[in-house]
Order: sequence, then structure tokens, then C-alpha cells
Amino acid sequence: MTEPADETNPSDEPMRKSIDSPQSEEAIHSPFDRLLNRALQHTEAARSLLKSHLPRELLEYLNLDTLDFADTSFIDANLKRRFADRLFSVEVSQEVVKALGMKTRYVHLLVLIDHKSTSDSHAVVQMLGYIVRIWENAIENRQPLAPIIPWVIYNGASPWRAARSLHELIPVPESWKRYLPAMELPILDISRMADEAMSGEPVLQVTLMLLKYGREPELDAVIRSVFRLIAEHFHGPRAASLLDTVRKYVMSVNPVVGEEKMNQLFSEFWPVKPEPGSVADQLLNKGRQEGRREGEIRGEIRGEIRGEIRGEIKLIRTLQSILGIAQSTEEQFSGASLEQLQAITESLQSQIVNRPTQ
Repeated sequence: MTEPADETNPSDEPMRKSIDSPQSEEAIHSPFDRLLNRALQHTEAARSLLKSHLPRELLEYLNLDTLDFADTSFIDANLKRRFADRLFSVEVSQEVVKALGMKTRYVHLLVLIDHKSTSDSHAVVQMLGYIVRIWENAIENRQPLAPIIPWVIYNGASPWRAARSLHELIPVPESWKRYLPAMELPILDISRMADEAMSGEPVLQVTLMLLKYGREPELDAVIRSVFRLIAEHFHGPRAASLLDTVRKYVMSVNPVVGEEKMNQLFSEFWPVKPEPGSVADQLLNKGRQEGRREGEIRGEIRGEIRGEIRGEIKLIRTLQSILGIAQSTEEQFSGASLEQLQAITESLQSQIVNRPTQ
């Protein structure tokens, strides 16, 4: 009779994939997702972000030198529709493993990149769904259940005001809390990050600067700082690839800075007539080869935004109907940005939540 398989994986090694490998299959919903995901694909950038901005009490027992990128291919597609995710594995200090009798020396750090411009009242439930699926996968693969640390990276136009914990989202009597799940989300709000906090690894610096100031109409100084960082730290194909990412992000999120302005700023740091094989030459060649696709991508982005605007207007009218107030007309919505509409939605949702009970 065959002996039953051991309940846990003897090697205690989490399933992982290289952190520096491009993640081409993932559901990346917005320019914000794409830019930050690009940064977190680099080991040093990811480690620098965690070291500088993860809450101190979480960092205390983690050995970030062991940071690696864990596999998320098993996550259900419907769970990926709301967030783009990053799942890291990190070793815990040996002292903690021994003191607590932990069955694994690893913890998972689950980073959810919130692509909406307003806070989401159901983000904590979304995170719980991810965590449960990770544990289910461990059970299916006979691995020990590792602690999972949740972390949300947010870049909304307004501060995060939604629930950060299940207890806040679903209030219950104090005596019930021991019987119900409890989880609190640490939120990193990039839009309100201090400039001096945007330090560390150069790719991370570039990313944080663009995420904080990308929507601003006066973006020239920030782009110059970004180009200066790239010129100082990167060369050849890596510089060209990073510059292309920067250009796509700025062109996608900023309605003021166009192709002509970007080229003007670019020429301040790289020759107008580039030498063969130089960074500028690579970018120009790539632009010639992919120019048509670039136009298609910009058209797709504009189409996605128009679709989101239509959906947001429909939601606003539904909420207005629930509140018993007159529905806004097309003229009232004319010229409104997606962020402005999402702010209206958030306000209406708050009115519904705070309505006095009969």
C-alpha cells in the first residue's frame, strides 16, 4: 500500500518565478498599473520600495535580501479583473520562526495595485479573496500555509476614505469579533507622498515621480528630472526601454504634454541627430517600426476611457435614482473627466451609506 504523501512540502520552497521576467500575461488595466508593474519587475526597485515604504512593524522581521517573485498563475481570472497584483515571497528571521514554531520560514507579501482614481470600499474583500485562493493553492500542493501580508498601492486623486479593515466595513458587536475574519489593509498613497520619500533605486524614483506628478499640467520640470536620472544611471537598450515606458505613460495620462513637447525635452539630454546604436537612435528606430501600433494603443486607451466614462455616468444616474434626486443631464456631464465623475460617484455612495434609517 502506497504511503500517503507528506502534508507539507519538505523543501519549504514557495512556487516562484523570476522577478525580472516580463509579465506579459497579466491583466494590466491602466497606465498607472503598467508603469508600477514595470518598476516592480526589477528586484532592486521592488526591494527599495518595500524597504522605504512598507510599515516598519512589518519590515522588522523580514529579510528583504531574500525577496523573490512568487507564482500567481493559479489566481482565478475573475479575481484579476479589479487589481493587477504582485506576490512576493520573503524569508522571516530565524529567531521568529523558532520562537513561534512556524511551519515555514517564508511569508508572502501580496501587493495590490489599485488602478481606480477613487478609493474602493470593497478592496478589503477583494484582498481576502486573493489570500484565500493562495492558501487553497498551498493546500492543493501540500505546502505549509504561510502568513500573507496585504499591501495596497494607491494613486487616486483624492485621499483613501474607504474601509481599510473588515471590522470597519462590516461592524459587529465586540463580542462577535473573535468569530469573524479580521484583516486591515496598509495603504501606500503615492499621490500624497512627500518628495523626499521618493528616493532609492533609480527606476523606482522615476516611477514614483511620474505617478505623483503625471497628471499635472506643468510637468516639464518633472520630466527633466526623470530624463536626468535615466541619463545618469542607464545606457543602451535598458535606457531606451525605460524612456519608451516613460513616454507612453505621460502621453496616456497627461492631456497637455504632447509628442512635440516630449521630443523637445528629450533633445535636451540626447542628441537630435543620434549616432548609430545610441539610446536616441534606438528609440527613433523603434518609433518608426511601432508608430502604427502606438497610434492603435492610444486609440485603445482613449476608447477604454470613453467606455469607463459611459459606465460611470450610468452608475451616477442609478445612484441618483436610489437617492430619489433628479438624474443629471448629458449637458451637465459634458466635458467632465473620468476622475471628476468617479468623485461624484463616491459622494453619492457616501450619501447612500449615511442615510438615516427609518
